[in-house]
Amino acid sequence: MAHLEILVHRGCLSEQSVRTLISEIQHELPNWDIDIRLVEPEDADRIGHLVFPAILIDGQILTTGIPRKDWLLMKLREWDRKER
Repeated sequence: MAHLEILVHRGCLSEQSVRTLISEIQHELPNWDIDIRLVEPEDADRIGHLVFPAILIDGQILTTGIPRKDWLLMKLREWDRKER
């Protein structure tokens, strides 16, 4: 099972949208391990990533921003097929 992680600046307006997206994705793909990580400005410098939200699968950046749910579901299902 792959791990989906979404990085969001703490307190960013997009945080609630990301939480909603995660809830919808978990409903569609209950076997996925999905986490949200709130990052501070100094974390962005440390990890070398400056665009948030950032969506990572197993530590690899898939996209930044808030994607459409159908697009993200398609990508996650493709990842599942590739991993099998």
